[in-house]
This record gives sequence, structure tokens and C-alpha cells, in this order.
Amino acid sequence: MSFQSVESQMVILFLGIVLGFIARKASVMNDRFDGQFSKLVLNVTLPCLIISSVLMNDELPDASTVGLIFLLSCTSYAIILAIAFAVPFLLRFPKDKRGTYSFMIAFGNVGFIGFPVLSAIFGDQAILYAAIFNIPFNLLVFTVGVFMISEGEGTLRERLTDGAKHVVSPTLISCFVALALALLRITEPGILGQSLDVMGQMTTPAALLIIGSTLAKMPIREMISSFRPYIASLFRLVFVPVAIFFVFRSFVTDPMLLGTIVITSGMPVATNGTLLCLQYGGDLKTMTKGTFVSTIMSLITIPLLAMMLVYL
Repeated sequence: MSFQSVESQMVILFLGIVLGFIARKASVMNDRFDGQFSKLVLNVTLPCLIISSVLMNDELPDASTVGLIFLLSCTSYAIILAIAFAVPFLLRFPKDKRGTYSFMIAFGNVGFIGFPVLSAIFGDQAILYAAIFNIPFNLLVFTVGVFMISEGEGTLRERLTDGAKHVVSPTLISCFVALALALLRITEPGILGQSLDVMGQMTTPAALLIIGSTLAKMPIREMISSFRPYIASLFRLVFVPVAIFFVFRSFVTDPMLLGTIVITSGMPVATNGTLLCLQYGGDLKTMTKGTFVSTIMSLITIPLLAMMLVYL
């Protein structure tokens, strides 16, 4: 991996987002289309991409490596959650918005941006690593995440119970399937593997178009008018992945594994936040601002993180 290759990949991804932006402005894409397209990506093409990362992989990690990835994921989220809860409190953010900012710092957009970026930079091996690494995310976002952003819509138990209903998703199931296939060392580069691979390759361009279309409908002046989303975005995009890098680099000897962990930890704010705000009465305006700002800033910070991995 070189910084130049990462930079060129990010330019390619950025142009895909621009195309989605133009498509929305030209009325080729709209809210209804984006909603259905998002369901297609999250429920069909992304699971295909995750499973095909195992079936089409000739060099599967051994069981100890798989276990190590899962352990590293749990450790990293313990660190990230500690940072996420501490920052809004220490910086004296308004009490009614601290949970929203904690969510923004804790949870990144691994599905729509993380997997496509890793695929573009590292290839299928990184997708497998990220699928295992991402299992705790799916469990935490609908439990701890709901706790962070909910504002009294029912009792805490009711909110967490409702959130738990959404934990099981095609993406999470595909992560467990990929984990099982990797542990059993099952590959199938034939018709099945190739079919899933073809479907999975739709994930990156589809996700870029959706992101661009979503950004196109946001009032830019209002999105950039508050300074706190920039602070939260800096922690999400820079402080968190840099902290993870310095904690893990002394004992993670595989450069691709370390790179996958760091890049995954440096994704912009998860789109789940917007959906959960709508469902639980959270601060939708602040969450939307953070999603917009962090997504734009990530076009600069992700190549910088890659450069850090190359030179440090």
C-alpha cells in the first residue's frame, strides 16, 4: 500500500459521490429511490460482498487470527466508548446534546463507506477482517447507541428492547456467516463465489451514489453553521483512529490487520444515527450536521490516516 494509491482511490470514491450529488440535483435520484436503493445495499449487495470475501479468498486467516480480530474489536470499542462518553462531558457540551455527540464519536459509517473504502485500498482480505471486526458494532449501536440518543420515548427498557429487535440484520448475519466460513476454512471460487462476488461489487458504486444524493438535499449553509459538529468530527475521524493506532501498533504485527482496524475506526458518523434519532426522538438536526460535516472531512482524513500507516 502506498499513499499515492490511497489518494487515487479516495479521488475515485469522491467522484462517485459527486455523481450521486449531480443525479439528485438532476432529479434522477430522490428520497424514495434512495430509501429503496439503501435497502438493496444493506440487505443484499453488502452481505454478498462480506460472504464473497471469504469464498473468493485463497489465504484465509487461521482460527487464532480470527479470535484475535474479534478480541481487538471488543478492546477498541471499549476505548472508543470511553472517549465518546468523556469528550462531550469534559468539553461541557449542552447536557441535552451530549448523548448525540457521544454517538457521533462512537459509531462510524462502516457499512456504506468503510467496507467500500477497505475494498478499494486493501482488497478482499480486508473485507473479511472488517466483517469480523464489525460484529460488536452491530450489537452496540442498537443498545448503547439507543441509550445515547434517546430522549424519553418510553422507558429505557422499552427503548433498548425495541433497539434489540433491529440488531439481527442481513449485514450482521453475513458477518457471522463469514466468521463461520473462515473458521471452517471453506472457500468456493466457483459459480456460487463468483455470483456473490459480482453482486457484492455493486456495493461501492451504489453506496457512493446514495451518499452523494443524501448530501445534495442538505442545506449546506445550515450544516456548516455550528462549531461543535466539527469538534465531534475531529474526534471521530482523527483522535479515535490515531489513539487506536498507538494502542495496537506495538502488538499487531500484520500491517493489513492494523490498517483495517485504524481505517475502520476513522469512518464518518454512522447513518444509523439519523434513523435512530427519527425513531427515538433524538436530536436529528445535530446528528444530520455531524453526518454531513464528518462525511466531507473524511475525504481528507482517510488519506491522511493511510499516510500515517505508511510512514509510522
